[in-house]
Amino acid sequence: MRNQGKFAQHFHITPTEGLLNDPNGLCYFQGYYHVFYQLNPYNTNHETKYWGHLRSKDMMHWEQLPIALKSDDWFDKNGVYSGSAIVHNEQLYLFYTGNTKDDQGVRNSYQCLATSSDGINFEKHGPILEQAPGFTGHVRDPKVWWDEQLSGWWMILGAQREDLTGDTIAYFSKDLLNWDYKGSILQFEEPLGYMWECPDLIFLTDEVTGEEKAVFIFSPQGLEPVDYRYHNIFNTTYVIGKWDANRAKFIPEDWSALDLVEVDRGFEFYAPQTFTTPDGRTIQYAWMGTMWPEVEEAVPTHCDKWIHHLSMPRSLHLVDNRLVQRPIVETEALLSNEVQQVKWDGNDLIELPLANPSRIQIEGINNLTSDFNIMIDQAVHIQYKQLNQELTIERINWHTKKAETRSVLLKEGAAQLDIWLDTSSLELFINEGATTMSMRYFADKPHSKVTFQAEAISTPCDIKVTKLLAYQFS
Repeated sequence: MRNQGKFAQHFHITPTEGLLNDPNGLCYFQGYYHVFYQLNPYNTNHETKYWGHLRSKDMMHWEQLPIALKSDDWFDKNGVYSGSAIVHNEQLYLFYTGNTKDDQGVRNSYQCLATSSDGINFEKHGPILEQAPGFTGHVRDPKVWWDEQLSGWWMILGAQREDLTGDTIAYFSKDLLNWDYKGSILQFEEPLGYMWECPDLIFLTDEVTGEEKAVFIFSPQGLEPVDYRYHNIFNTTYVIGKWDANRAKFIPEDWSALDLVEVDRGFEFYAPQTFTTPDGRTIQYAWMGTMWPEVEEAVPTHCDKWIHHLSMPRSLHLVDNRLVQRPIVETEALLSNEVQQVKWDGNDLIELPLANPSRIQIEGINNLTSDFNIMIDQAVHIQYKQLNQELTIERINWHTKKAETRSVLLKEGAAQLDIWLDTSSLELFINEGATTMSMRYFADKPHSKVTFQAEAISTPCDIKVTKLLAYQFS
């Protein structure tokens, strides 16, 4: 499953042809990791929504499987929208939203179920619950998980109220077939956007305090920019708190909407979904393709008949009450033996050759006593300002042809950078993943060098550049 053209990716899940968006149905079933995803196999637009399907034993070597779900029934005729997976009694359950529109364009949504005994062939069972009162046709993206305490399953859904404000609602079931409506799981003091998509509720133990907490991840649409936040067309945020299963309520530690934290501080990162591995890790994939329509129309891979990809898989951690994301340990299999290591004392500009793809690691940046700049050819610029501890990534927008930036203030400063560079994307992990910044970019020529520049360093930094290998598809 390799896409084509000069911008073909090496270690990201992409469509061979067509358009890819949200990750769906992430799970481990019968010895394989399964990744489903929103797919239009016919064109590079959003007219068709199926579920594409891959599986892997190690999340590095992938097997392309037949399309899992198509929009070919009355309850999903206008799209098999996003959803999640549950493994129960040696069966794989896929929960998804069936989207329909009538002759007047009025939308209806149905929460549907499909099952499989082999993880390849699926039987649809149609809608499994009634639409809750007080909401528009925008109710979607079921995320289901098991509650050991109550011996049952929860389902949460992104929703839009009839007053056109966002919400997340919950259902509970003992058998995965009959669901009881439990209402909204939380409400902020002020409305937060007009629609909440792709809700996810995960439970992590803080690696500093040892306390287990709930992390509510969701994608509110319609946020206005605030300082350094919410500058993308749509953003994904998280809130830390407690899950009160007896009342079906998420209780944030801080009720202020202004304290929402973006999961990723870059450009393209949206609709993430998590699953739990057999060894207990929480792994997340996201869609690296959310962008304004005119920008999406200008993406140069249209001419190669594909567009968009998923993020790298990331393991999620809670560290001192903060969501931390790190590349999964399996990505070490991508590291080749072609490695460059240098000491950077800041007195000279350093230029190193750069393979495609590559990983760039910089340790000891806190030794810097001045601003620094990292240039990847003329395509990407990473700048850090010591005075206010501000890190900025810059690229040239392929539609406007103008430079654009995303910035973040690092309270702890920048001590370490880990840059994963594919042909046309970058994922930056700052300070062991305490902050991440992701983006697409499209350079005129394949990247060939990286340049480091600073004015002064008290103690040298360590720079390591490693050529990366590629996913294997069959």
